[in-house]
Amino acid sequence: MKNPAPRTVVDPTTGRPILLAPQRQLRPIQTGDDRGPSRCPFCRGHEHDTPPELDRESDGHGWAVRAVPNKYPAARHHEVVAEGGAHAEHPSELDLATWTALVRIWQRRVRAIEAADGVAFAYLFKNVGARAGASIAHNHSQLIGLATLPPRLELERQQQRAAGTCLTCRALELATRDDLVVCDDGAFVVLAPSPPKLPFESWLLPRRCEGDFLQADPAALAHTLRTWTRAVDGALDRPALNLWLHRVPPALLAPGEGFHWHFELQPRTGQLAGLELGGDMYINSVPPETTCARLRAALR
Repeated sequence: MKNPAPRTVVDPTTGRPILLAPQRQLRPIQTGDDRGPSRCPFCRGHEHDTPPELDRESDGHGWAVRAVPNKYPAARHHEVVAEGGAHAEHPSELDLATWTALVRIWQRRVRAIEAADGVAFAYLFKNVGARAGASIAHNHSQLIGLATLPPRLELERQQQRAAGTCLTCRALELATRDDLVVCDDGAFVVLAPSPPKLPFESWLLPRRCEGDFLQADPAALAHTLRTWTRAVDGALDRPALNLWLHRVPPALLAPGEGFHWHFELQPRTGQLAGLELGGDMYINSVPPETTCARLRAALR
């Protein structure tokens, strides 16, 4: 029996959307202890192992970054971006040219997905390693087209409206005051947020209160992304991690409303347990001062 197409339902007890995608059970697992066949579908030369290409950035050897439809989608619009033609499994291994190509692809694919019927928002994220939910080891990221903002982003927006000020700018002010800035590249800053939700959480954000990620300079952003992931790699010995982009498309903003886009990175050094999963609350044993010191030391 063929698995049904993915669909979105709503949890009646919380009002939160759930993406039901039975065909994702068929994904090949090439990470962790349960890894299967070793042929990597995202390596250069294995293009026929993926659905037809949607977009690419090239280098002197062929494609450097390519976007394809997700073969096992969680939504009607779900794409995968293979990062680097050569096999590498941690984002810190990507060179600056690949990072720059990747940012350009991200920007184009967000625009394309958000132009599709029924899509209001394209959610961009990376899972690295089995503990972070990755089924393929090769560096890759994903974009999912959604009809509404995810609940977490809507909550951030509500908190900002209630505060009457940009809370991301406020996080940068506090990090500067409390010496929690990991690196400052001028246009972009990496900081340890206070308080952090989980151990070794860090953020990357534009120094200016910018609302449109799609207008960010790819080369400058790529430089900071590379520095950031190399710091995490060196500080925590190549951890599994999740990386995601928080933004609100301008089309969803009310007149006069802004939203300071930023990336958040969470190494998977601990476990989500009963309080986190059942109460949507967090226990964190690592203060931001420790995170900042560890990441800074890895950059020396």
